[in-house]
Amino acid sequence: MSKIKTSRARRSFTPEFKAHAVELVRSSGKTVGQVAKDLDLTETALRE
Repeated sequence: MSKIKTSRARRSFTPEFKAHAVELVRSSGKTVGQVAKDLDLTETALRE
């Protein structure tokens, strides 16, 4: 049995959300990966 990877619809984020996400990484002491998981994002999406 093979797993089929389903793709998620591309989401768009407000500038405010993006700024908040970056601030969380800078101030929380968490890694980019941890913050991305908390926000239901991929690590790549948050890094970019």
